[in-house]
Amino acid sequence: MNETFSVNVKKRLKELKMTQEELAEKLDVSKVTVSRWLVGDRNITLEIVDRIAKALETTPAALLSEEGAHVAKPQQKSGGSTGLNVTFGLILGLVIAAVAAGLLTKDQKDTLEKELKKGSENPQGGN
Repeated sequence: MNETFSVNVKKRLKELKMTQEELAEKLDVSKVTVSRWLVGDRNITLEIVDRIAKALETTPAALLSEEGAHVAKPQQKSGGSTGLNVTFGLILGLVIAAVAAGLLTKDQKDTLEKELKKGSENPQGGN
């Protein structure tokens, strides 16, 4: 996928004291498959990114962003807003993946990210 993804997955594995082999077992794939994803020898879909994020107790956005995978699962906030946080994280991850795939420019990504953050801060649309 990209170097950022690989670095973030490896960093998160280290934080969790988990091996690539253990990740492979959680994902029901071979260790070789995980290794190929991380060196970029095998294409990876957004569905796989989502599965990896869940296995590593983080979000797709955290794995794909330059800020890094140190962002763990969204924290439960009062009022039950975790669903919105997960949705925001997933959408942001998809946007970042689109940039990495060359489908969006960085300016388009920044605009979308700004709008997503604005929407997540005020999910009722300002009413």
